[in-house]
Amino acid sequence: MENYQNENNYSAPKPKRKLGAPVIVILVILILAAAFIFFKPVYLMKGLEQQEMGVKIRAGEIVDIVGPGGIYNDFGLYVKLESYNIEGVAFDVADDEVFTKDMQPVYVEIRGQVFRPSLTSIKSVNPDGSISYFTKDEIARHYVNYRQSYTNNNTLMEQMDGFSRQAMKVCVGQNDLRGNAVAEGRDVLRSCIENELEKLTNEIGMYVNNIVVTDVQASEQAMQVINETNQYLLDAEKAKAQAQKLEEEGKANAVQKEAEIRVQQAAQQETARQKVTLAELEEKELIARREVLKAEKENAILEQELNAEKAKAAELEAQADLAKERLMAQIYNDNPGYFQLRVSELNASAIKDTDKFIIVPEGAMPQLVLGKEVLPTTNVDTSQSVNIGE
Repeated sequence: MENYQNENNYSAPKPKRKLGAPVIVILVILILAAAFIFFKPVYLMKGLEQQEMGVKIRAGEIVDIVGPGGIYNDFGLYVKLESYNIEGVAFDVADDEVFTKDMQPVYVEIRGQVFRPSLTSIKSVNPDGSISYFTKDEIARHYVNYRQSYTNNNTLMEQMDGFSRQAMKVCVGQNDLRGNAVAEGRDVLRSCIENELEKLTNEIGMYVNNIVVTDVQASEQAMQVINETNQYLLDAEKAKAQAQKLEEEGKANAVQKEAEIRVQQAAQQETARQKVTLAELEEKELIARREVLKAEKENAILEQELNAEKAKAAELEAQADLAKERLMAQIYNDNPGYFQLRVSELNASAIKDTDKFIIVPEGAMPQLVLGKEVLPTTNVDTSQSVNIGE
């Protein structure tokens, strides 16, 4: 009875409706749209600006680093192109209490720019002068680890705030208050902070530039200490300069005294040298005189010997002349006629051709006779000679 059904309530099964073609098309489109949205299989004509780098990702893995600039396409499973800006991001960090080596608090403020890397960014300069650039592998590795710092400026600013404070503490803590606060110490501080920031930013694949220390201020108490120290140093410098001046004056006086002594010594040495020279000259003069006397003595001896020889020669010559005279006297004695002839010849040789003689008797007055061929005259012929042997 329970299975009984009233005829009025019975109805035949209705035939099923078939889906139309439009519905199927719509379903396929919906499925494809869902798959495209969920799996992201493609991107087309995606461009990068000139200041942007691109990171190509497939299935969550970085496959390439591209840019800056350009238009890119890709097809695959979960593909996308992320980008980051390579323009410099300015940062300004200040710290009210950075302690120096001597535990003095100072206010330090620095400014600079941090840059995300491109393939033409300089990573470092090697000791040999060559340049190292960021590679794609390095950029991809750092992008994975520090993606927020690459894509978000606020995150990067927070990162640089921490890096800057750490660099300031390291560099300020290396020197005392004077070494950080005075003018000559600020260049050293800036260079130190820049080096520290370069090391810290290189760890995240970035680099810094234009680092400046805009302000370094010590407390009033510390400034008073600095002023007192500066005054002390100034006084010390003055005292040092005065001492140096006195020392130089003393040296100058000593040099002058030494010069005077040297002059005196030189004068004494010159006098002694002149005396020695004079003594040498006197000695040479005595030697010369001795030589002269010796020569004069030798000359006198030679002269005496010569005179003696001359006397002997004169004696021999006189003896020869005497012998000749004796011989002639003997000849004249033995030959009276010859003697008379020689007397006539001598008388005749004493008379010139122009001489005139007048012979008058004794007691008579001589008469002057003038004219030619006065007679009587007697010619005296001196050409006649008589042989001694006759």
